[in-house]
Amino acid sequence: MKGVINFNAIRLTTELNKFQRHKTIPTSFLDGTFTINDLKKNYEDLSTKHKKLADKLILQYTTDISDNKDELHNSFVNDYEAFLNNQCTRNESWQFPAVMAKFRSNINPVRALIYDTKDAVKFFNHTDDHHMWLNDLITDKEINNRLLECIISDRTHIDKILNHYHPIFSSSGVQLPIEFLHLKQLRQDLLEYANFVTSIKNWKID
Repeated sequence: MKGVINFNAIRLTTELNKFQRHKTIPTSFLDGTFTINDLKKNYEDLSTKHKKLADKLILQYTTDISDNKDELHNSFVNDYEAFLNNQCTRNESWQFPAVMAKFRSNINPVRALIYDTKDAVKFFNHTDDHHMWLNDLITDKEINNRLLECIISDRTHIDKILNHYHPIFSSSGVQLPIEFLHLKQLRQDLLEYANFVTSIKNWKID
């Protein structure tokens, strides 16, 4: 019976051959295609030759990142700030004056809309014009779909940043920036917003 082929080990062998040939860390380890953890997980399925190359690559990778940790931090912060400045959920189209007036001036407008709608659901009053308006707004099919797409867009953007930088930071032992934790919290918030928007589209009032 033939053994199971480890295709990841085969792909990593190709990258290790590039490392031996060019004497530099392959781009695939810098753009997130592969990580140092991938090497460690598949280490036992590598040949003796490629185990030695893996050891050298891991050492050089760790050294290079450590020597350039300031540049790594700055690169991450630049991507972090670019995301914050271009959030779909901060688009002015979501800034409803009747909602924004209830919260601090710099709140994310979608966050404000979610909070206000949750409050309306909990304390709904048929005689409250604002509650009736919120119900019409959030259950409108087109608006609900655009809102959900916007939330998912921001969450996807965050995932790209986290998935790119987390393996680099964790593999090198460089401490995660505080902004990284902020992105993780935003990601969780967006997941909760998406679930709420999905469920509220069928909000019926008696």
